Amino acid sequence: MPEQIVRCPYCVLGNEFRPMLRRPRGRAGGRLENWFVCLVCGHKATPGAQHSSCACAKCQEMDRIAIRCRTTGEFQRSLPIDLPRPAAH
Repeated sequence: MPEQIVRCPYCVLGNEFRPMLRRPRGRAGGRLENWFVCLVCGHKATPGAQHSSCACAKCQEMDRIAIRCRTTGEFQRSLPIDLPRPAAH
């Protein structure tokens, strides 16, 4: 079985995103799960867990930007103008 390569979405090495270091996580349901860490920025990723969160500085900044966009109304302004109106009952 080929070794899984996970790359950091923030750090670049040459002309590719930097490979992350694989770390054993433990057993879940009888199989070994891995998590990955970027040695440059500390970003952590768990490929099978869709809702895992990372506390690295870059992910935290992305969260702050997303919250700021939602609270200032930029998110609402990006929606199509001609949304259907709900039917009156």
